[in-house]
Amino acid sequence: MISPANGVWMNRFWPRAVIFDMDNTLHDLREARFAAADALMAYCGIFGDLHFYSLNRNPPTLIEDAVTLYLAEGVNSDFNECTWLYHTLEHACISMFDGMSDVLETLKRDGVKLAIISNADPDGTERRLNTMHIMPYFDAVVTPNTFGVKKPNPLVFEKTLEFLDVSAEEAVMIGDKKDRDVFPPRELKIFAIHALYGTMEKPDTEYTATKPSDILEILSITSK
Repeated sequence: MISPANGVWMNRFWPRAVIFDMDNTLHDLREARFAAADALMAYCGIFGDLHFYSLNRNPPTLIEDAVTLYLAEGVNSDFNECTWLYHTLEHACISMFDGMSDVLETLKRDGVKLAIISNADPDGTERRLNTMHIMPYFDAVVTPNTFGVKKPNPLVFEKTLEFLDVSAEEAVMIGDKKDRDVFPPRELKIFAIHALYGTMEKPDTEYTATKPSDILEILSITSK
C-alpha cells in the first residue's frame, strides 16, 4: 500500500537527500531480537517472558534489564554469560529488509545524499551498519552523541540538514515511528514516509511504505 489512495506523488521534487531511521527501517531488529531470545531461552532450558521484556517496550528496554527480569523468573544461569550471548546472537541475526539494498543502490546511483538518524548508541549503530556492509552508502550517520540531542527533538533534523547542505524542502525522512520519524520532520517541512513494514503501528494517513520498494515508487525514482 502506498498512501494517499491514488498512490502517486506528483513529482513534488527530486530529493537531494534521503534520511533513514536505522532499527526496523533499514533492518528488522525485532526479528533479530526474537531469534536471540529464542536461542538464549533454549540455552537456559526455560522458556520465559524474555520476548516481552526485550521487545514490548517503547522504547525497548535495555538487554541487560530484560535478562535481569528473565533470570528473576527462577532461571539458574549466569547474568554476564546470558547478556553476552544475547548481544552476540542479536548481532549475528541482523539483516536488511528484503529490497532495501536496491533502494540504497538506486538512490546513491542517482546522486542522492544519504544519511541515518538513529537513537541507538554510536557503537551499536556502527556494529549494525558494518554487519550489513552498508556504511559506505551514507554521507552522515547521526546518533545522540553527534549533536547532543535525539529524535524527536527538531534540532537533530535541522543539524543533519545543515551538515548535508540541503534545505528541508529538498529532503525526505523515512522511519517506522510516527512520533519521532514522521510527524517531527513534517513540522520542519521535510517530506516524511512511514516505514510500515518495520512496525506494528497503524499506517500514516499521508505516505506509507508497506515494503522497501514502495519508497522508490513514492519518490518516483526508477531503476535504470
